[in-house]
Amino acid sequence: MKNLLIALLLFPIILTAQAVKPSTNQINFGNVYEGTTDSVQIVLHNKEPRDLIITGFKFYTIYNKTPFFVKQNNFTIPFQGSQSVWVYFSPKQNILHNSEMIIMHNGTSAYEPIDLIGQGKFSNTYYNSTENLSEEALKTALKTRLGQGYNSLGYNNGRDLIFMTIDNKKTNGQGASVNTLECVYTGTTITGYASRSAAQSGNPQFNTEHTFPQGHFNSNEPMKSDIHHLFPTTNNSNSQRGNKPFGNISGGTASGGGSFYNNTTYEPRDAQKGRTARALMYFVIRYQDYSSHFAGSETVLRQWHNAFPVDAIDRKRNNDIYAAQNNRNPFIDYPQFEERITNFVSNSVAPQSFGLDVLQSSINFGAVIRAQADTFDYVLVNRGNKDILFSNFSLSNTSDFSFAANSGVNSTLLPGEALQISVIVNAANTGTITGNLNFNTNIPGGQSSFVIPISAQSIIVSVDEQSLSNQLSVYPNPMQEKLFIRYEGNEKLDIRLLDAIGKQVELDYVISNGFISTKDLLHGVYFLEIKKGDKRIVKKLVK
Repeated sequence: MKNLLIALLLFPIILTAQAVKPSTNQINFGNVYEGTTDSVQIVLHNKEPRDLIITGFKFYTIYNKTPFFVKQNNFTIPFQGSQSVWVYFSPKQNILHNSEMIIMHNGTSAYEPIDLIGQGKFSNTYYNSTENLSEEALKTALKTRLGQGYNSLGYNNGRDLIFMTIDNKKTNGQGASVNTLECVYTGTTITGYASRSAAQSGNPQFNTEHTFPQGHFNSNEPMKSDIHHLFPTTNNSNSQRGNKPFGNISGGTASGGGSFYNNTTYEPRDAQKGRTARALMYFVIRYQDYSSHFAGSETVLRQWHNAFPVDAIDRKRNNDIYAAQNNRNPFIDYPQFEERITNFVSNSVAPQSFGLDVLQSSINFGAVIRAQADTFDYVLVNRGNKDILFSNFSLSNTSDFSFAANSGVNSTLLPGEALQISVIVNAANTGTITGNLNFNTNIPGGQSSFVIPISAQSIIVSVDEQSLSNQLSVYPNPMQEKLFIRYEGNEKLDIRLLDAIGKQVELDYVISNGFISTKDLLHGVYFLEIKKGDKRIVKKLVK
């Protein structure tokens, strides 16, 4: 009589809901300061019944930067093995960073998300009041901070500091042996002057440029003497600029040194473009945009700010002005503040955008055991800045597929978070089974509704014919370079080797002398199927 043995003990080894299991599902870096990098080590465990290839890690941008990252990317985790991975956090903004890290692989399960959290901090405590703020709230905090304890120097004292100390290349660290002043627009210099008045009446005659024209605010204090927007220029270039807004000019009249002007616009040389932009951004935050002088140039000024970055001269000047006025230009200390302000003049609100990252186009369980439940945690990530609402979840094939508890229900996905939709397969029959996961979102357009194909290959790994088994021995297990098959009978045997998902392994090796060469097999779980007539045995093997 046939004795059929159901190899239940094999099932957990054949299939797993996770191909890779990380040692944690959340990393909280705590407080990390700009310009520094913190790291946390995690361990990835291979839960596949074979070698697992990690094909990459996906991270998401925050204000156009990727603060979280890894240095390892593609690698293989051996069967039953593990791999340590260092995850890094290097913030540029003093905000709370909340994002996701997606572990991608070649296994037959969903990608694995890890929640990432880190509080960015600025080392300059002058800006503590700006932490975790953006848009209008950030503008208000900066305006308040820039006015706290401000020392209004008066126009004469302010100009004396510019000519004799702050912009004097003999005293500001730029190495001149005599008093030297350079026109920021033309590069023209005057040397050897003994006082501000001497420079103003020298050859060439120098003046003080108000980057935000003082005519727009009636030459009132404290704007008139605020050194953050005052620079030395020649009289001639000062007049050529006048009250013109800044911008890029095609053609125009040369002002000297690479600056140009026409009847409506002034374009400073490249060496001054970034400084001009940051001076004006400071001014409209500290005060306001008088006569809408800044608004029409905001786009090009942002371009200059990013194209011509802060240098050591800018930082030294900012420090010297702070020593005199007791306030700083935030866009010199932290140029990235600009990214968190959408509109410098009007009410600033970040553009609202949906962003749903669909990481896998289908749910493919691979091989599953008939009547054995398996789960696929389908992952979606909100990479936008608006909440995403999910509704109307359904499965087209409810005979073989179902939702796990608390999954497939209406839900809200917050920005920077991941949603896992857990779909269970429990196939009643063998063969290919299919279905669809359906759901809707509040995203307009092409992502308002989804139909995600589901597939699985239902198999049986069960039959052990006792009579055949008694005549057969297979060794060694775990396999090495050779797998020996000893059979006491004389009948012909049909032999197949299957991998962990039921796919037949092509045996280029010749079965001779009672063994199969297995030296080229990858590490993992295999199943040896042996048939004699209508009798069949399946043995689990490990390499």
